Amino acid sequence: MRTKEAAFVFACIAIIALGGLFLLPKVFKEFKGEEVIRVRVTLENRCTITDDAFVVLDESTKIKTPFYGKIAILRTERNAPLRLWMSPNFPQFRYDGEIQRAQEEMVMISDCNRNPRMDSVMRSMREAFSSKENKKEE
Repeated sequence: MRTKEAAFVFACIAIIALGGLFLLPKVFKEFKGEEVIRVRVTLENRCTITDDAFVVLDESTKIKTPFYGKIAILRTERNAPLRLWMSPNFPQFRYDGEIQRAQEEMVMISDCNRNPRMDSVMRSMREAFSSKENKKEE
């Protein structure tokens, strides 16, 4: 009877220890503050619209930062989702760029002749439906 009780206690301790081993890093990550960085975004405008029509939209906070002389500077978390967006001062235009992850130095390209979302969809379709033989040739 004593050996069964000892085995049960040992098994419970082992389960708790293993659970802690796998869960503690996730718990620490949740409470650890995200690194806030200074992001410098350079606009490469390939549209016929003025540079003042574009802003950088931080998708996580919904804050829009305008460009001054093709440069926008903002503070956000590292790898926060940023997108090239139309300024609220130009409601007659619509442009929504592809999401890019925040880094210290970035270049965002506005190209009104192509749709970034459509390019992303087509790239995903090419990757999903291309045969392995085609991938080897590339």
